[in-house]
Amino acid sequence: MEASVAEFAKKEAAERLKTTLLVNDIVIPLNNFTQQYIGNILVGIAQSLGYSGKRINLYIEPSDLTLYTDDIQVPIRKEFVRLLIESTIKGVLSPLKGIFWFQRITISTEKE
Repeated sequence: MEASVAEFAKKEAAERLKTTLLVNDIVIPLNNFTQQYIGNILVGIAQSLGYSGKRINLYIEPSDLTLYTDDIQVPIRKEFVRLLIESTIKGVLSPLKGIFWFQRITISTEKE
């Protein structure tokens, strides 16, 4: 049991994510837990769409949503997928101070 916990901790330390959140071009500070949590969600979204990369950027405008992995735009062809991503991100960010919808949201995460 201890070996598996140690292996998990080692793997987790190797896959640290640096995540930044901007609302209307103003940086919203994130603690380490929140950076990892939001970063892993972005990684999961990109991987679910068949993309991976060292850096993932998500931009949410009042009427648009775009996702990039390593500067390559990820095509989001279905409205259902766009709505699922948007509602997931809004739900995750809703407890954070300084977040109001109908604003410009930028989330970037990068593997360190």
